[in-house]
Amino acid sequence: MTPPLVAGVDIGNATTEVVLADATTGTPVAWDRTMTRGAKGSPSSVQGAAALVRRLARRVSGTVALAAVAPLRPVRTSAATVPEPPPDTGRFRVLTAGVSSPGGSGVGIGRPVPLDEVPASGEPVVALVAVGYREAAARLRALLSAGAPIVAVLLAADEARLVANRLGAPVPIVDGVDLAAVAGSALVAVEVAEPGRPLRSLTDPLFLATSFGATSFGAVPADSGALRRVARQLADVSSAVVTVGGSASDVSSEPLPSRVWTPDGAVSLAEAARLLADARPGAFARYALDGGDPIVVADLAVVDVGALASSLLFRAGTNEGGYALAGLLPTAGPVPADVLLGSALGVPVVCATSEATAAHVGAVTTPGAPPDAVVVDLGGGTVDVVRPEGERVVAGGGDLLTAAVALGLGVTRGAAEWAKRGPAVRLETPQLATQEDGDKTFLPVPQQAGAVGWLAAPGPAGLLPISVRIGPAEWRSFRLALKQAVLGTAVRRGLQDGVTGTVLVVGGPAGDDEVLRIVDAVLPDGVGLGRGNVAGALGHRYAVAWGLALAALAAL
Repeated sequence: MTPPLVAGVDIGNATTEVVLADATTGTPVAWDRTMTRGAKGSPSSVQGAAALVRRLARRVSGTVALAAVAPLRPVRTSAATVPEPPPDTGRFRVLTAGVSSPGGSGVGIGRPVPLDEVPASGEPVVALVAVGYREAAARLRALLSAGAPIVAVLLAADEARLVANRLGAPVPIVDGVDLAAVAGSALVAVEVAEPGRPLRSLTDPLFLATSFGATSFGAVPADSGALRRVARQLADVSSAVVTVGGSASDVSSEPLPSRVWTPDGAVSLAEAARLLADARPGAFARYALDGGDPIVVADLAVVDVGALASSLLFRAGTNEGGYALAGLLPTAGPVPADVLLGSALGVPVVCATSEATAAHVGAVTTPGAPPDAVVVDLGGGTVDVVRPEGERVVAGGGDLLTAAVALGLGVTRGAAEWAKRGPAVRLETPQLATQEDGDKTFLPVPQQAGAVGWLAAPGPAGLLPISVRIGPAEWRSFRLALKQAVLGTAVRRGLQDGVTGTVLVVGGPAGDDEVLRIVDAVLPDGVGLGRGNVAGALGHRYAVAWGLALAALAAL
């Protein structure tokens, strides 16, 4: 006869975990997880948990005699990203930068002129070309041979290299340009660097000032700061077009500022990100994005992705950066979980004291863990620090890390979910990859030729290309810095009252191979650290569920 089973049921905000234990031996016999149906504490979430319990019981041909659940207090979180506002470049404008296939090389500054109106002589001009590459190359070659003062070429179509290969002169050519936006400018500066090299002239504010100032505009004191901001935008690209006069950068169209309210008043997102590491949970009570209505939160985490990238000299391009936020929203009281689950399962259900208590009881069954260990439960929306005497919940977790990675790399959150997890490679050929430590590795399965040259991370169906701009070593530095800013900061805030003894890390993100070094960086010397292996067999995910199963065993 099959011995009766008990079930520990952990209904979380994102996933639901269940562990079945043998009521006779007290050992786990089956465990699994599923996505939580609907909101935590809703009838659908309880029905989904009950379905998982029944499925596991059928798997081991057993019968559940008793279940345990914790009071379901929904933890509502929100994640948002705010792009970096464009810098105020005054009467100067970065029209385009970092196109994928520029042509020629060098730098040219001149008056923008349509191809049909290029003069035979006179002051330097930048030719604006709207025709196809065959006609454009023939006409430009004839004009240059006749001595026309063409110092650069801007194309509407994506044909810069086709034109450059037929021109016979090292004129910088940039394609994919909005010619109408250029036509109204007084002067245009165009630079194309040699392959693999950064820009040299347009990243020099004095060069820009001299080139643009040697006209009827004269020197304007405000130009110094504006030109430095222009040059700063072009630090990691190999082609650019900068204009002066006409349509300057429109800072008046920027959204109203985003704000975070602290005990000392409202501050910017950048200031909130700087203050976060030392802010006590709940110190940030409200926030507003783009001048919208304030949103009340129980806690808030803010990551300045752009500042982090700049501090690492990360090759983030010209349009990345901004802020990633995660808010812990106020919630109502707990719902009667034992009543709901008992009705769904048709068996008695006991209600544990709290999820925090269950997490601690389950986590310390890790072999070698002391009974008074501090448990750090890393979740999708929050990080819970659980001690024997209570818990502290702070905003920030796996979802915030995903949002920050997506913002920093300029990829979707789906791609960021895979990219954040660990080391990536650069595909040198369909079968050869460079690791983050520089080692070369032959791949067991050839990759698509179109992925060659891309940074790629392990994905759901093989290697997933994520960026063509950066190398593996750069991504390693940025990835670890983002994890420190998100997970490390959350753990530090949760441990502000001090910590001694041993820290156990559990929860979904605890499976990240790099997470222990992140937590270690915020712990004082003399504190032990380890990843949970619940009951010596369940790994890092099932601390709450196993703690509840133990509560059910004790209630038999």
